[in-house]
Amino acid sequence: MSRLDDHGLLSLDASGMLDHATALGVELLKGWEAAEEIELPAGAASASSVVIAGMGGSATAGDYFAALCEQSAEIPVIVTRGYALPNFVSDRTLVIVSSYSGNTEESLACYDDAWKRGAAILAVTGGGLLAGRARDDGVPVYPLTYRSAPRAALPHSLAPLLRLGASLGLVTIDREDVATAAALHDALVSHDLGTDVPAAHNPAKQLAQALLGSVPFVLGAGHLAPVASRFKNQLAENGKVLAAADVLPEADHNLIVGLATASTAGESVSLVTLDSALYDERTALRFKVTRSLFEEAGVPVHPVPVAGNAALAQMVAGTAWGDFVSCYLALLNGFDPSPVPQIDRLKAVLAG
Repeated sequence: MSRLDDHGLLSLDASGMLDHATALGVELLKGWEAAEEIELPAGAASASSVVIAGMGGSATAGDYFAALCEQSAEIPVIVTRGYALPNFVSDRTLVIVSSYSGNTEESLACYDDAWKRGAAILAVTGGGLLAGRARDDGVPVYPLTYRSAPRAALPHSLAPLLRLGASLGLVTIDREDVATAAALHDALVSHDLGTDVPAAHNPAKQLAQALLGSVPFVLGAGHLAPVASRFKNQLAENGKVLAAADVLPEADHNLIVGLATASTAGESVSLVTLDSALYDERTALRFKVTRSLFEEAGVPVHPVPVAGNAALAQMVAGTAWGDFVSCYLALLNGFDPSPVPQIDRLKAVLAG
């Protein structure tokens, strides 16, 4: 029996991160329904650009949304991480400030910046200073009521963006698309990735075991580029391991040259590729050739076949892989996936 089939090991997940991973599909659909009455700020419909300001898991939702907008939006939609907004932001910009806690200092700084520039603002938050500041200023607030670590609230941070995007014509997504993505997630959890599926038939448990002791590099492309980044972040936050993410075709213009010294790294490095039937022919070929280059250099390669017939569905499916693999890796390393003491320590130092 695999260690990951041992209920004693699963009990290390004292904070229930695996429960949140299991519920992501259901919660995404709930979030879509809850966002039906989302209030848009004045000027949103005529905005010439959209900026999503956030950090961590809140910014990840923005990354997913921006990737979907690339396929259909007629105005730029970007994500900014930091203390200031891009110079172009003006009264013709819709700025969505997303902070699960409402106390993220970078997001609060971006809110103040957007307010000074007269931008149309929407706050997406679970409360804190951001909610109070926005209400005092008469800025619409979309409340995040799901209780979890911020990274586990991804479906509820993403759902209002999808609703807003659909209403403004930035994305061509409706309830059926969200329901399809949610159903795919549920099927993956039930039949392939979830805790009740034995390791012998569970590719997520097998991948976690294979990655144990290595520094994983995760590669994605197109709509799965932000999913690769999320996968990397989950490996770090949940799995408690150093990890990296990159995108194709860009990685073929730089990263692969580092394989010249890959033999010195041995099996301390591994490659995970997010494979999609939706990639164009040239991108699919690049994945094939890139995998071969890593294999020739002695780096273990682990292709992840991302299911789904549409971009949103594949993004949700790829997210499931990252969520479960990272949690299983945490358990194999002897950790509860939820606590992030290094982040807590850093915040305490910054607070003085």
